[in-house]
Amino acid sequence: MTRKKLYEYVVDQNEMNGYGVDADGIECAVDIMEFVGGDLYRPLTRLLLSNWKEIAQRIEQYTQEKWDYVHSIAANIQHTLESEHSDESHHLSDQGIAIFLEMLEGEDTTTQILQGDTPITEEELRRIRGKG
Repeated sequence: MTRKKLYEYVVDQNEMNGYGVDADGIECAVDIMEFVGGDLYRPLTRLLLSNWKEIAQRIEQYTQEKWDYVHSIAANIQHTLESEHSDESHHLSDQGIAIFLEMLEGEDTTTQILQGDTPITEEELRRIRGKG
């Protein structure tokens, strides 16, 4: 999928679902999807856009130390691409790396993991199925 088509898809999903991600955020989301690979663009679009505001709020709280860490990851990725995959042109900005880290290792990840280990009750299951 071309970047243009991917961008159009993200814009369409953003508008259709009312996520309210701004133009810079959409560009960053497209960068992340290009970096990961186009095959996952549909679920990744939903995941990124639906959580964008929460993730952006967490990133706004980053300390200089955290940004230095993010920058070192970006530099390592860029170095690896240049030396091992010179044909690759995709890269992530520091913001893209930060968003990706928050998706994978954010504060809520531990909470979600713990919630996933908790068995669902019959009452919750009925409510989910719309029979409660």
